Amino acid sequence: MDPSLEQARQAFLAGIEQFERHDFEAAAALFEQALQLAPGRPSVLMNLGVSCVHLGRFERADVCLRQALAADDSQVDAWKAWGVTHMALGDWTQALHCHDKARALGADGADFCLRWGQCLAHQRLLPQALLAFEQALTHAPELAEAWSQMAHVQRDMGQTAEAITGYQRAMQLGADPELHRYYLAALSPQQPMVNAPAAYVEKLFDQYADDFEAHLVGQLGYQGHRVLLQNLPTDSAARFERVWDLGCGTGLCGSLIRPRADHLVGVDLSSAMVAKAKALGLYDSLHALELVDFLKQGTEQADLVLAADVFIYVGHLKAVFEALSPRVRSGGWLAFTVEEADPGMAVQLHRSLRYAHALPYLEALAAQHGWHWARVHRAPLRLDQAQPLMGAYVYLQKT
Repeated sequence: MDPSLEQARQAFLAGIEQFERHDFEAAAALFEQALQLAPGRPSVLMNLGVSCVHLGRFERADVCLRQALAADDSQVDAWKAWGVTHMALGDWTQALHCHDKARALGADGADFCLRWGQCLAHQRLLPQALLAFEQALTHAPELAEAWSQMAHVQRDMGQTAEAITGYQRAMQLGADPELHRYYLAALSPQQPMVNAPAAYVEKLFDQYADDFEAHLVGQLGYQGHRVLLQNLPTDSAARFERVWDLGCGTGLCGSLIRPRADHLVGVDLSSAMVAKAKALGLYDSLHALELVDFLKQGTEQADLVLAADVFIYVGHLKAVFEALSPRVRSGGWLAFTVEEADPGMAVQLHRSLRYAHALPYLEALAAQHGWHWARVHRAPLRLDQAQPLMGAYVYLQKT
């Protein structure tokens, strides 16, 4: 036998031993060694790819699993691992393709059906996703994540009572109680109003960062940032010494206000969004912080504060106004967008998990904290279910 092939075999077997001990770092190193000695072996590529999935090295896993399946597309574990890889990389179309392939080859079990259902849900194949989550619960009736994911789908399908039951069952089984009280509040108007958990918003936008502008602006026709700045009740040539872009995201507002800002600061809860904004080179400083935490630090005052499509993820705004008002100089501006609450509601959490605010509620907060209500402009924010979603563009000036 060729000595290099024997060495590759020994490295591969040693890698399997380390994999079975869940020492994936050691396993991956041994599989890499085997691959160098005997390139292109499907079994080595698959095991290396699976090890990389466990280690969170998804780019390397993608390369290995792609090659493994090109050589032998009957490897069910490779399809499963490649599906997980695409989920991690945010390619839900390919993730579903991989899970479908694995399913056709006999893949089953609670964890697999849970991931399969998530892929189906991301592609808006909701009845199929519901069936997948039901299959996951057939295997593991006390799998809290499956109850929660199934409730998301039921909520989106208008099955409100079933979704409430699912969220409650997930909580009983140990799911995050703060997060699930938030989900329940969106479905039960009689539930106490709760603010969105910071960890939920951070994770949401971390996952959204790569596709944020393409989806929000390209697909949903978002124009809140542009309309907000176009309607500022100031001279179009006016400059601002210090501008804060709260919830800056990838820098949509920052790109528009930069020519008029001597000093531009961006703030966002999502570190992935902040990284995207930093790459633009527009901001003088950027902060990955919850906005009230940001407002409570430092003493410098701003001339203009922007919050485009931000308060829809905050809820009650008393703490925001309390922290913000001392940090804006007299004559300075606060410009923000909101979705308007239904009549009789001050703050409303929609089943979309976005908050809406009543203008009288905002007027009262403004008066209480030393703001002059300068202007409100109504115009679409973006598309929702292919229809324009109206919003209020509010402009306050510090007294």
